Amino acid sequence: MRDPIDHIWQDVARAVGAVDVVVVHPGGVPDPPSRCAAGGGVIHLSADPSDQHERPVDLAYLAFDGDAPTPWGGLPIERVRAAAHQAMQHLRPGGCLAVPGAVGEAFLAVLDEFGMRSELTPEPVAVSDVLVVRRTTRTTVHDLVWEARAVVERVHAAELAGELDGDDPPTVVDTRTHTDRSRAGIIAGSIHVPRTVLEWHLDPANGYRHPVLRGLDQRLVLVCNGGYSSSLAAASLQRLGFTGVRDLVGGMRAWLAGGHAVVPADHDHLDL
Repeated sequence: MRDPIDHIWQDVARAVGAVDVVVVHPGGVPDPPSRCAAGGGVIHLSADPSDQHERPVDLAYLAFDGDAPTPWGGLPIERVRAAAHQAMQHLRPGGCLAVPGAVGEAFLAVLDEFGMRSELTPEPVAVSDVLVVRRTTRTTVHDLVWEARAVVERVHAAELAGELDGDDPPTVVDTRTHTDRSRAGIIAGSIHVPRTVLEWHLDPANGYRHPVLRGLDQRLVLVCNGGYSSSLAAASLQRLGFTGVRDLVGGMRAWLAGGHAVVPADHDHLDL
């Protein structure tokens, strides 16, 4: 017998012609573990922003409990908002987002809070008890991130930690603000080049290159808070000719969640 959630997203996928599907579980991806694996064109994700798929999809289904006595089944509203963002960021242009009909209006109200509802239009489908909306086809910031990730190599926190302990560690470039670095700490040995001046301080053509930078073939790993702006930044550096640039999946949030060490921020090298 099919799982009820599988039954719903499969029916919606057929109705809208979706091939690739993300199912977002606001309360966490359930057991058994096989539910988390890719298979048959579907990926199961939590609402955690560091839980990222490798490409955008045609359909994102939010697996809220439509039979729960409260709209979100007891979940805090912060998890609902995180799930909404997780679903929206994974949709390709013109892709569809679906939620159980019982929470449809409440979910649209959450999207209104973000200002995202204007990016969506109702999509009539012959599937009962499901609300389906289709996102805009204009290029959004999420599309820019996916375009960047199509050309940028990425590294996970555990992998980076191993490389930093090796004989030839990469140079970690921390693009966060001074405030974020002071609040959360930094990766030992990293250099600070804020995102606003990154290209200016790394491109040798500008004449203000950071003293640690040696050349365009230097191995770099860009780090931001959540692993989004770092993807855009890495793609920008590639366009400037840097050949060994990567970015950290999930950013410093993933680094901290993995239990990796941090040290207090060092702001000895400041922009003049």
